[in-house]
Amino acid sequence: MSADTAPIVLPAENPYVGPRAFRRDEHLPNRQHVARELADLIIAERVVLLHAPSGAGKTSLIQAAVARMLRSDGFMPTTAARVDKPTPARGNRYVHSAGVDLLGAETPGLDDLTVGEIVERLEPPLLEGTARVLVIDQLEEILTLDPTDRDAKEEFFRQLGAALADGTLFALLAVREDYLGGLDRFLRFLPGRLRARFRLDFLDHDEALAAVRRPAAEQRVSFVDEAAEKLVDRLARARVDRPGGADHWLRSPYVEPFQLQVVCRTLWRITAAHCENFHEIGTGDVERVDIDRALSRYYGNALAELERRLGVDQRVVREWFEDELITARRFRAQTTDPPVPGDLGVRVLDALEDAYLIRADTRAGTTWYELAHDRLITAVIDANQAWRHATLEPWQAAAYDWHRNHRQSAFLLTGDALRLAPHPAVGMAEVEREFLLRSFDEAGLADARGTTNRLALLAAAEAVVIVVLAVLLVVLT
Repeated sequence: MSADTAPIVLPAENPYVGPRAFRRDEHLPNRQHVARELADLIIAERVVLLHAPSGAGKTSLIQAAVARMLRSDGFMPTTAARVDKPTPARGNRYVHSAGVDLLGAETPGLDDLTVGEIVERLEPPLLEGTARVLVIDQLEEILTLDPTDRDAKEEFFRQLGAALADGTLFALLAVREDYLGGLDRFLRFLPGRLRARFRLDFLDHDEALAAVRRPAAEQRVSFVDEAAEKLVDRLARARVDRPGGADHWLRSPYVEPFQLQVVCRTLWRITAAHCENFHEIGTGDVERVDIDRALSRYYGNALAELERRLGVDQRVVREWFEDELITARRFRAQTTDPPVPGDLGVRVLDALEDAYLIRADTRAGTTWYELAHDRLITAVIDANQAWRHATLEPWQAAAYDWHRNHRQSAFLLTGDALRLAPHPAVGMAEVEREFLLRSFDEAGLADARGTTNRLALLAAAEAVVIVVLAVLLVVLT
């Protein structure tokens, strides 16, 4: 068969994962050498702390590359456990959480097991000549979930250290590097005080190019060299503030993999919309993507599509994201409640999972939902604020600004803005109604204070007049 008569293979599904980590059954398009270095360090040092900035791709590296390499080397890495589960009826919260991920929530007596006992019960059993690698991801959660339970944290690390003490269990612990200092007080419980450390950085130029090109090539779509370079160059630019309020865009030596995946996923979608059977991505396609707002727009487009397909008001979904999935301190939160009740709520959750905006975690028969990534927090808040100011009445947008700013009085309506606002009424969103009530109450208090001040001034003036008259009468007589 000649090249001219060969069948054309059309692009299939979007090959870029978007705002989520690569999974165990997927392959990283790059960073194989980094994964090999980390796997070798684990084999040599036995206990390794992997640290990286948020969005550098720790989870992807572990799940899609390092675990596979360790298995090929004769090791048995566990599923990546986390310490994020709620406090159980008894026992240590963090030990129980790891047990849920490693053994399952229905394991009899799980609340009473130690870390060592959990590892001993893992399946399949170890074969002769193999070793287990305990993997704990997002270890910073032990520091952020409850700052008050230091005793529980110490007990977890004490048990982890005891499980590692006999020298047969290997471990890979992953943490965001901005929380490294918080681990210091617990290092005394661990063998070697976690001296073996591996830092994962953002993508360098060649790694970013590979992440751009290879997924498209697997779909028989080629990236024009100039287009790939242009995309990576734009992704590698950072805004730097200058004295006097000016800012400049400077080239950075690194690209954030999370942002790259979101931008490339958006680029693929836009290109497919312009030409369904495309086989090449050029510079014109790259120029269609607004990189700076790609993540916020990805979120906004997903919610607009959700509203179009399922008929659910995206305003309700936006409020759910902010109120249920983001704390007042801008951390990720978890919820079991969907944005809307009933079967529609289930369909909405499924659609948001399919869009990689949220992820589900089922334990003890209950499913919890959270944002797919920390970097979605700012994107969601910024996108929601822009949408409200473009869609809602000014007083409504002001209500949400007030709510996100800890309901400070400085954000309440005053003057003409208050006079143009409606009075609180049944049927309004609760935050809007509370905002108006507080605004009118504060305005009433201000008026009352103003009236009191005016009366005080009049009384003082009258007293002065009386004194002056009395003095004149004395002088005249």
